[in-house]
Amino acid sequence: MPVFNGARYLAEALESVFAQTHPSVEAIVVDDGSTDDTPAVVAAFGARLRAFRQPNAGPAAARNRGVRAARGDFVAFLDADDLWLPDKLERQLARFAARPELDLCFCEMVNFWIPELAEEEARFQDHRIARPVAALLASTLVARRSAFEAVGEFEPSRGYTHSTEWVLRARQHGLTSETVAEVLYRRRIHQGNRSRLHADASRDEYFDLVKRQLDRRRGGPR
Repeated sequence: MPVFNGARYLAEALESVFAQTHPSVEAIVVDDGSTDDTPAVVAAFGARLRAFRQPNAGPAAARNRGVRAARGDFVAFLDADDLWLPDKLERQLARFAARPELDLCFCEMVNFWIPELAEEEARFQDHRIARPVAALLASTLVARRSAFEAVGEFEPSRGYTHSTEWVLRARQHGLTSETVAEVLYRRRIHQGNRSRLHADASRDEYFDLVKRQLDRRRGGPR
């Protein structure tokens, strides 16, 4: 779990990890240079988790630090303001047990709004962003640790598209994937979402990623 100034929702996110029905979970938090009460929230969980702190380097670098520290055969991610449903890991790990050749498993997600944004939620109640969707995001992913050994780490220079770029690289490496057709991850919509605060930069980075993928297919510059 990467976190930067995420004290407000961090405890709830962590409790959703500890509430998993899967019996064995190693929780790792990487504090990416927070200046709020994040360290105190992390400390309150004591030995229930492993914590690391680094100078601010962005979410991709924080995820990479966590992957390096992880000791299990599988790696999963959760943003510090979001929630896993209790059976997320159990449902996805069951797919690996059923399919030994599987490298990556995703799930569906759904957005939910904080109470302060009730008016915005009402405006979007019939919009596609309020409906469940299959998403190739870090927080929907469970991956074999060997997948990162084959594909490499997240690209630190990408602040918004690092998980999508990694998945595209995984496909280019021939890794197999599956999506569980159930909502197992809830993404919180609030005033501090990075995609909201930096909408232009986020959009530009996605356009750049799409362009690079098209160039690769056409044999152009990368």
